[in-house]
Order: sequence, then C-alpha cells, then structure tokens
Amino acid sequence: MNIQLVLSHYLAGLRERDELDALLPELLRAMGHSVVSRPQVGANQAGVDIVSTHTNADGAKEVFLYVVKFGDLGREDFYGGKQAVDPSVREAANDFIRNRLPEPLKALKKRIVLVTNGALKQEAQAGYAALSHDVAERPLCSLELWAADQLTPLIEAHLFDEALLLDKGKGDLRAALAALEESETSIRRFVRFAEACFAVSDPAARLSKTALKRNFLKRCAAAAMGWAVLLVWGQSEGNLKPGVVSGEYLLLRMWSEAVRAGLNSDKTFLVRMETTVALYVRALMTYFDKVAPQLHNRRASFAYRAERVLYAELIFEELGRLATLLLLLQQVPKQEAVRNEVHKQLLHLVNEHTGCRLPVYDGQAIDLTLVLTALMGESDWDNAQRLLSDTTGRLQLALSENRYLPVDTDVLEDAIALNVAGTAEPRDFFETSTLIPALATLAALLGDEKTLSHLRDDIGPLATGVTLERWFPETSLETLTGSRQHVQDVGVSRALAGIRATAAEEVEASVRPFRGAAAPEEFKWHGTPWRMLLVLSARLHRHPVPTWFLVEYARPTSAPKLDGGASSRSQPDSAQESTTSSSNDQGMAAVAAKRKRRPASPRADTARKPS
Repeated sequence: MNIQLVLSHYLAGLRERDELDALLPELLRAMGHSVVSRPQVGANQAGVDIVSTHTNADGAKEVFLYVVKFGDLGREDFYGGKQAVDPSVREAANDFIRNRLPEPLKALKKRIVLVTNGALKQEAQAGYAALSHDVAERPLCSLELWAADQLTPLIEAHLFDEALLLDKGKGDLRAALAALEESETSIRRFVRFAEACFAVSDPAARLSKTALKRNFLKRCAAAAMGWAVLLVWGQSEGNLKPGVVSGEYLLLRMWSEAVRAGLNSDKTFLVRMETTVALYVRALMTYFDKVAPQLHNRRASFAYRAERVLYAELIFEELGRLATLLLLLQQVPKQEAVRNEVHKQLLHLVNEHTGCRLPVYDGQAIDLTLVLTALMGESDWDNAQRLLSDTTGRLQLALSENRYLPVDTDVLEDAIALNVAGTAEPRDFFETSTLIPALATLAALLGDEKTLSHLRDDIGPLATGVTLERWFPETSLETLTGSRQHVQDVGVSRALAGIRATAAEEVEASVRPFRGAAAPEEFKWHGTPWRMLLVLSARLHRHPVPTWFLVEYARPTSAPKLDGGASSRSQPDSAQESTTSSSNDQGMAAVAAKRKRRPASPRADTARKPS
C-alpha cells in the first residue's frame, strides 16, 4: 500500500471543512513557515483563511495568503454558491492586501494560494487561468493552486519525512489501516507507528534547544497526521473504534513526550494538543452516532455479547467512554446543547442496561466512577445518587448470596471460572476491592450519609476479610505512556482500615495522598485543562481515578437535601430521564500477590467490540 495512495484517500475522505483548516497550519509549520493567523469561525476574513511567511531559497521573505475551499471545484463553485472561489480570491487580492495585511508584510512578495482537498475540474480551469492572470497584474502578487495532487507529496515530504519516520513506521501505519477489520490488531499497529514517530534516531546527538523543540513538534505532527488518516480510513471501512482508542493513546503519548522534553507549557505544542483534543472529541461523537442504535438497545447488545461477563465488558467499556466524552465537553465553553444530548445518552444507556450496575471486574469501578463523576459535573446530583444507591444495594445482595462478586484480578479467565464454568469458589477472586472505597468516596462527595452508612454498617461486615484498597499516583504517571513501566510502578496502593463515620471525615481521609505518592500540585497538568488527561489515563492504563481529582465535582455542602439525601435542586434540561433503582495493612501481601495475576502491562488494545 503506497503511502501517497493512503494520503490521497485521507484527503478525499475528509468530511468537514474545519478538518482541512486544522491540517494546513500543521503542514505549513513542518514546511518551515511562520503561521501569522489561523482560520476563525464566524469572523469576516476578507477571503483569506490563513496567513504565513516563509524565506525562500534566495533568502527573500514572502507572505502566503491561503484561500481554503473544500472538495472538487467546478464552474458553479468557481463563480458562486458556498465556495465562491473567484469572489474570495479577488477579495483577498484587493481588500485583504490593501486593508488587513500587516504593514511590515505589504512590501513583500504576496503569493495567494487556493487550497482544496479535491481537484480543480476541467470546466473551471479557464476561469482559474483568467483569475491567475488578473492577480498577476497586481504588484508583487501571484496565484497558485494546492489541490489534493499537490498536497499529497507535501504531506509525505514534510509530515512523513524519511529522516523522521523510517519505512518501519510507515509500514506500521499501513498495517494499521489494512487491519481495520480486527480492532485489536489495528490499534496495536498504530501504537507501534506512534512509537516509531517519537523514537529518537540518534540519542547521543547533541542538539540545541531550538532544534530539539523543532524535532519534537515535527514528530507530534507526524503522529497526529497518521492518526487522522486512521480516523478517515476507519470511517470508510465502517470501523471507528481503532481510531477512537488510538486517539486516547496518542494524546497521552504526546503529553508524556512533552513532559520528558520540558515542553509541556510550550505555546506551539499546546495549540497542537488543542487541535488533537478537538479532533478526538469529534471522533467520539461520530463513534457514538454510529453505535447508538445498537448500544441503546438491550436485546441488540445482548445478542452481540450473549454471555453475562462479555456483555458487562461491552457495556462498562462504552459507559466509561461516553462518560469521558461528557467530561471533556464540560471543559469546552458554549457546548450546552451537545452536553445535554450526551447527558441524555448516558442516562439512557444506564437505564437500558440495568443488569450492568454492578461491575463484573473490580477494575470496572473505574468506568462506574467516571459515569458518576460526569453526572456530578452536570450537577445531576439526584441521578448520581440513585445510581450509587442502586449499585451499593446490588453489591450487598451479591455479598449476602455469595454470587456475582467483582473479580479482583480483572482477568477474563477468572471471571469465566467464577461465573460460567463454576470451577472457582464464590470468593476466590474477591480478596481485594477498590470498588467499595470508590463508592464510599463518591457517597461522601455527594453528601449521601445514608449510602455511606449502608456501605459501612451493612456491606462492611459482609466483606470481612476483604482488603479495601486505594491507589494514588506518583508524578511518573504523566510519562507512563510509551515507557517500559507498569502502572503499578507509578503509584502507591494501601489497604484501608474501613469507612469513616461521616461524609466529611470520609472526604478528608479519601483525598489525602499516601506517603510516597505525589500531591496534585506536583503534576505538570495541575491547574490546567490538561488534567483531563487523567481520565484518559485511567481508562487506557486501567488505574483507579485518584480521589483528589474527584473533589472538584463534589456536591456543594449548602445544597438543601430531601429525605434520603436527594437534593431539592432542580435538574438541568438534559436530565429529563432519571436512573431507575432496581481490612487492614496485614492484607497488603495478599494485595501484591493478587495484582501479579493482572495483565503484565497496560494495553491500548483491550477493547473488543468492533464499531
């Protein structure tokens, strides 16, 4: 599979104009341009979408004015309609150059570039030739075309530079595209491609800080470009999941490398991260648009995964992913309508799959925590409390009957032995629990004294002999992705003595890191929007969500309460659907022994359900 053919397919497969707007600045930077202005939504830009400057081979500085269009351009597109190529170019050559181009740039040679991801049709070529002649009559002005045939070699030469990315890396990208029918294989090959992008060819080479930064940014651009290709190719092949899971890995890998290089606060890098996050959010929304009809239908989901363990794996995975989308949208301003819709989807998914309120694996406490946190982020206290209460009720029933207890090894074979084959005793794989402490923390943050008392006085005695475990990360968590470390190497776990008497005491005990763990302010992402990468890390590497992260989602203590702890506060419009209810330190040796049974390393390819 030729890489230029892959890139041509990618350009042709772009569905939105803003995807092309996001690609072009990345390409220009890789070509050595200084980007002066970027596309602005809703602003009158006098025909010009992007402005850049570049010094040519003769040492002369030139200014480039980009008029960005979308798709194939015919005669109708050239003179009118939404594209209106001719009017846009003329406005750029007249109004923009005369009135909007910065004064220091007016004396430079001005190259107007018509950009499209399609082609200029033959019926429009005469019009383009006449327009080029008119533009050339203006002092120091010219017009040129960058269509798909011109963009493809530029992307290969500058974003997939041979010196930057050897054939092995390109081969991994091609393999990821070819394996899209097998999600796990495709994800695994993309991870190898991303690692090839960030691999340093000569670690001993001494480069200046400027050269190191430029090299790092080019590697980020190459990895992001490969991921964008995977997304578009996945849309055409009908499998969006590899692109979505790979996006989680890419974001964490870019941040990990930035922290190592000391560039995590670099403005250029942060712009690149913002672009990648925006594309990831859009990919998640496209993914759920596609899978929603089957996912929100209990019978369809159960037909796909008829066995309870596999069915629960599917639902908890998608619940965690949908909650992640909602948590990310909560960080973006002016997204209320989209948030409301995703909020409704999350509630509907919880209600549709009532059999998946109690995790099959202890590690699914991660996904349940994210669901409850997302609801709390929407100030949907009542539904969060109902779901929490229902989960604790089901846990008590499971403990009373010694059935369906969460498997603490998080291993499929153990879950099958316990729930299907019957070859394991009920509590063989319920010796440690992160679920119970997580439920206690969430109950305390909700101010739900009733549920907290239920966990302490009713569930606690039934869980005698079970080690309650809490985990806090070290700062090395930020560089875990792409390293050889295991998730156990970047955090501290401790056994808990029990659950505290009041919500206030439980919150205080929950959020205090253990000795050896890092305080929240020690992380590079502290106090920035990038702290949300912790959510992606929890899902990808399967570690608990640190309790100090959850504190900002706590219910205001001044909120009046109804009987049973429910808030009298009115719910947002999106909450029209409500959820329906249907040891000590001596145990640490057992904790360590049980954890050794988990997979050897965090994997990016654990997802099993093709989209």
